Amino acid sequence: MKKLATTFTFSSLILLSSPSLFAGEVYRVVDEDGQITFTDSPTVNTKAETIDLPAINITTAPPARSNEGDGETTGDEVPYTSARIAQPLNKATIPPGQKTVVVELALKPALQEGHLAQLYIDGRPQGSATASTTFSVSNLNRGEHKVYIEVLGADKKRKTKTQAVTFHVKQHSSKH
Repeated sequence: MKKLATTFTFSSLILLSSPSLFAGEVYRVVDEDGQITFTDSPTVNTKAETIDLPAINITTAPPARSNEGDGETTGDEVPYTSARIAQPLNKATIPPGQKTVVVELALKPALQEGHLAQLYIDGRPQGSATASTTFSVSNLNRGEHKVYIEVLGADKKRKTKTQAVTFHVKQHSSKH
């Protein structure tokens, strides 16, 4: 796809830089109502004056960068400036009866294309890394849990990691 885009861009530049495309004259036409029109082909019965246009400023595009297959980051990748667990709050208590805990990643800039987020609870990865910043966790045992998230780049290397957040899950006692 990159080669096609590069070929198209190069072909466009060649066509646009061709002097023969711009060799035609431009005319200024004023109609009976005073409306001014610019054209390259005035009608026969109109008074048209030739306009001298300035020389065309042509610039060549910089060479395209390619990082395909070299395992390096792309030029479009921006370092993350902030990564934190927005939910649950540190030292939060999950009340009895709440079966699902939502874990939300706040990230600046937003999760970049090709990057994935991996949720860890009590030091163990939960499922596979995903392109989502919101996770739903259920079936947590009663007690204290620590959660953090790592953001992985397209190269599977860690780009950033949040601080761990501790929360407590309360459950009804089974004793009567």
